[in-house]
Amino acid sequence: MSILDGVQKVLTLFGTGATDLSFSEVAARLALPRSTASRLLNQMHAYQLLDQDAATRRYRPGALLSAAVNARAATTPLDDACCAALERMCEASGLTSYLCTLIGAESVVLQRINGAHPLQVLSQPGARRQASYTAVGRALLARLSDAEFFAAFGSDARAALPTTGRDTPGTVADLRNRVGQAHAARYAVAIDESMPGVGAVAAAVRDPATQELRGLCLTFLSFQVNPSTVDALRALVLGEVGALGRQLGDPYWAT
Repeated sequence: MSILDGVQKVLTLFGTGATDLSFSEVAARLALPRSTASRLLNQMHAYQLLDQDAATRRYRPGALLSAAVNARAATTPLDDACCAALERMCEASGLTSYLCTLIGAESVVLQRINGAHPLQVLSQPGARRQASYTAVGRALLARLSDAEFFAAFGSDARAALPTTGRDTPGTVADLRNRVGQAHAARYAVAIDESMPGVGAVAAAVRDPATQELRGLCLTFLSFQVNPSTVDALRALVLGEVGALGRQLGDPYWAT
């Protein structure tokens, strides 16, 4: 097997739903000798095709791949339309906005548009987070079919999810419930959850022609808002993302 064959096979594991993989899992799933799997993973890590968690030693798609995805996405007509909507949302609210997509169980930042009001934490393009943690992640997950959701998280409702901060879903069942609420409402909100002091309102579109999925969100400092402010931001996000969805012919936003 050539090195490129090996790289393609490892990346296919991530492309079919795996979010992180151990050395043993790669060797077993690709039926590779342990020495071959070790050499392949070490080379992919050295060239930034994979990152490795220092604590768990598990591998995940690396910074170079994220940058490549971001560069490709930035040229698509869908993202041009999304960024125009984000610009309008920023201008109307003064808040920082993000454009994200979904890779497996993680949301990935594609674009950030800075607002007039500063945030304590800013995510850079290419940054990845567990989709279950965030408003934009759950808005994106709300657009998946059951098969796509199970590919990312498995079908065991009792399976534990990584948690952080306050009120993030702890099991697949918890996440399914939160995602179902987001699907019915057409938006997701998270305040003081994975990032204390930070909140977000998000919604997602899917281009029916390409099946590309994008999440758009506004972020804010939670102490600066009250329920009526959040309602106004929700209306702004729903108005812009809904109009974009209808422009794309996304049936989710047809009415």
